[in-house]
Amino acid sequence: MIRKIAIDIGHANNTGARGNGLEEHAVAATIAERLAPMLERLGSRVDVIDFPKMTNSQDLNATVKVANEGGYDFGISLHCDSASTEKTVETDEGKELIYVPNPAPRGAHVCFYPGSVKGSRLSICIAEPLARLLPGRANTVQSRPGLAVLKKTRCPWVLCECGFITNPENASILKDHPGRVAEAIAEGVKDYINQ
Repeated sequence: MIRKIAIDIGHANNTGARGNGLEEHAVAATIAERLAPMLERLGSRVDVIDFPKMTNSQDLNATVKVANEGGYDFGISLHCDSASTEKTVETDEGKELIYVPNPAPRGAHVCFYPGSVKGSRLSICIAEPLARLLPGRANTVQSRPGLAVLKKTRCPWVLCECGFITNPENASILKDHPGRVAEAIAEGVKDYINQ
């Protein structure tokens, strides 16, 4: 059976997380570029969904529309986490609260919509190899009821947070070895398909 899989590049261009000289959309696009042929070699038809010139809300609405009209067996959204810390600084006008990148949080996790048995299973399959490559999260699989891309898509959909872009070690893997991230996701997809 030929499966039809969607890979969603999370966020529009220059609207997502930043850290360590990286930008979320660019990182997700690089991973997708490597992941698509890996999934095709598993015998799947793969579409990459990307609306780089839109706003985030336009991108999200367009992605959900394509997801629901595309006849997909399942979809995978690619993202990167970021972390920041509040800091109070002195300025000429007084004290100001700013946010500075926090390099400590690290690790990947995969999200699914609560009640989606297939989404949960796909999340578990992908999270195991992805978290092995990018360890550090206490919960590598998370149920997320508030994420529109999970809630509004009709087919099973997961959101992969491919580590923290603000963590130097995670950023190094994302920058220098995006193919390894793609391989981890493809390994999980293969396990899911073979169940």
